[in-house]
Amino acid sequence: MILKFEMWIPQFRQNRRVHMYLPDDYKTANKKYPVLYMFDGHNLFEDSSATYGKSWNLPNKIKESGKELIVVGLECSHNGNDRLSEYAPFTYADSDYDGVFEGRGKDTMDFFVKSLKPYIDGLFPTKTDRENTWIGGSSCGGTMALYGIENYSDYFSKALVISPYIRPFYDHMLIQTWHAKIKKPSSVYFSWGALEGSGKHAFIQETIMVTNIANSLLDKGIEIHFNVKEEGQHCEAAWEQEAPEFIKFLFKEKETSV
Repeated sequence: MILKFEMWIPQFRQNRRVHMYLPDDYKTANKKYPVLYMFDGHNLFEDSSATYGKSWNLPNKIKESGKELIVVGLECSHNGNDRLSEYAPFTYADSDYDGVFEGRGKDTMDFFVKSLKPYIDGLFPTKTDRENTWIGGSSCGGTMALYGIENYSDYFSKALVISPYIRPFYDHMLIQTWHAKIKKPSSVYFSWGALEGSGKHAFIQETIMVTNIANSLLDKGIEIHFNVKEEGQHCEAAWEQEAPEFIKFLFKEKETSV
């Protein structure tokens, strides 16, 4: 089932909608569930809520997988380019958007761990430990998922870094600024597609940057899963097709430990 509710974000001094998926029988099953926290929550579950009229269709994908989990997605700001600031770990200039964007990613993540997670854990049947608490997103949300696993790994043990928005200098910033903080064991799923950018050069550039970040994490003993998609595009329809693979990744260690 899908729930929607408003929460006050003190860091941004505004209400924001939360989109939440739960197993249909969560009230009567007497179970506790792992939780995946995600960005751009309006794009995850229903086409009617999605920015471009196409969602990830996650409820059906989760049911098809046979897995049980809760997904909590925070809706982004729809005011101008505020999303780019809220989903930016640090301040940067971007010629594609003709502006300089204040990095307010820390404010966003502080809301996740100080307000949103305690609220969800207090009202719903969640497994609250870091082993069963995950974070994920695509594009800018994918970059934020990487930032989250590295800087807030007391809370999150796995990250879905899907089609991350990484500018040419990002890989150096991410490696130099964050990697010392990550807690083990942690696992990161990286995916990107050959058809996401403006041509082969963009794909090669992204491959180099993601590989640099992943290699640095591997050197620190972090588990990495790569999913390079030959026909992958930068859109919700592509991420819907990818869902079976990243759901399997989330439950991988649980399957091998049985």
